[in-house]
Amino acid sequence: MEGIIHLDSLYLVVKYPHLDIFENWYPHARDVDYKKLKEGIVVGDFVIKGGASTYKFSLWQHDARVFLTDQVDEKIGDGKGSGIWIQLGPKFLIHHAYNLHNAITELLLEIGIKRKYPISISRIDLAMDLFGVDMQDQDLSIWQAGWVGRSKVSSTYFNSRTGALETINIGSRKSSIYLRIYDKVAQAIAEGDIEYWLDIWKGFEGSVTRIEWEVKPRKGNFGKDLQDFHLFTPGFSVIELWNYLLDWGRLCTPNPDDSNNRRWPDAPLWADLRVFAASHAAGVDWPMSRYGKEFHGMSEAYIKFLSGVISGGMARFNRESPSVYNMLDGLEKNGESLNRIQYKAEEKAKIISRL
Repeated sequence: MEGIIHLDSLYLVVKYPHLDIFENWYPHARDVDYKKLKEGIVVGDFVIKGGASTYKFSLWQHDARVFLTDQVDEKIGDGKGSGIWIQLGPKFLIHHAYNLHNAITELLLEIGIKRKYPISISRIDLAMDLFGVDMQDQDLSIWQAGWVGRSKVSSTYFNSRTGALETINIGSRKSSIYLRIYDKVAQAIAEGDIEYWLDIWKGFEGSVTRIEWEVKPRKGNFGKDLQDFHLFTPGFSVIELWNYLLDWGRLCTPNPDDSNNRRWPDAPLWADLRVFAASHAAGVDWPMSRYGKEFHGMSEAYIKFLSGVISGGMARFNRESPSVYNMLDGLEKNGESLNRIQYKAEEKAKIISRL
């Protein structure tokens, strides 16, 4: 079995007790129309967007997101505040695989935090991308009957057009561990970043199935090195986590003659996963990409949508002789000149370049 293993997401909570960072950034988001905030507002190297839960707004820089709130210790009492919530995506994590702690320090410095504060890990997503493993070859009945562990197959998703199996979910997102098995190629094409992942996969262009665990360290009572970011090491900490996850639940070959499913042997796929994980445990070699965390792709769906809008506009502005030139002329007559379109494009480009 060939493929790669990497951190796909990391959620951190910085126990920052003061109001100053929130107050420094909030004027840019205060009284801004919801639709405008949803699109994003460029401020320096960040895009300010909406918040979540108790966090009033967020600062985005590619797939690193910093959520800010005024509900901090200074306002509501020691130990009661929410601090600062950080969500890190795969491009940030892969790009900074060998200097993650320094990268977080730099990110916090960019938003104005100059001192060191406690940082806890609220969630870790660990992914295995398996080359040549096709979701269409997975027997759903085997997963349903042969999965041995506390959680069971909770949901499945099929391609709406072809009917092919694309995703198997095990457990609940509310629990300490949640497992997803899905067609990564299909997802990457839909999200417009297939070029990025092909680069990560060193050009491999066949089927890729991703096995991805979402882990909440504190809820699962994991070790301190998985709860305290300052103790966290992407190599050793994650290796120990792999070993646990492969036994937390496993795909087995059902034995109708043995009622104790704990004695059932690993299914071939799971046996291969153990060997695959062990081969990385000897020395973690994190993937790298020449595109970096600034990669911007376009999904196939967006390209088709854009093509449809343009062709529709050409047809509507001149049914007898549809053309781009006639469409632009019609737009100008209706107050949308080429200069105005160019201005809008430049403003949107500022947002896209930071996302």
